Amino acid sequence: MLVDVWYGIFNDRLIGPVFYDGTLTGQWHLELLQDLITDFVENLPLHQLRNVWFQHDGAPPHQISNVKQYLMETFQNQVIGYVGFVEWPRRSPDLTPLNFFLWGHIKGQVYATPPPTLQDLRRRITDPCASVTPTMFHNVQREIQSRVQMCIVANGEHFEQYK
Repeated sequence: MLVDVWYGIFNDRLIGPVFYDGTLTGQWHLELLQDLITDFVENLPLHQLRNVWFQHDGAPPHQISNVKQYLMETFQNQVIGYVGFVEWPRRSPDLTPLNFFLWGHIKGQVYATPPPTLQDLRRRITDPCASVTPTMFHNVQREIQSRVQMCIVANGEHFEQYK
């Protein structure tokens, strides 16, 4: 049983989950960003928006020109992830909060026992998010700083196994 899901983290808030079927395409990714992020950003006070950085990995759907243009306009070039913005190590799960924190938090509860149905799998993905507190997100923000230092020491290689 397989389900695809998108999440975002903003400071101490979780955006999502958004479940989708099929292959993530550049057009679908653009529409997702426009639907979720535009409203979110438009409701931020200007002083917060100036400090927002959008981070994502180098997946091909994230790199289409329409996505890149949307992100440039929305975040005024404050985008981490691929050439043209602030570069970030490719396939860097050790530095990405969704990978090193959120997925780990969710997976333990999702796969404690095999989910009997797709609906149950989706519920098991959604329910643990309610237990994520603002304090947990603040700890994640502090953790990123130490992880960047570990990445430098490891010459950009994976370092999670050394923690």
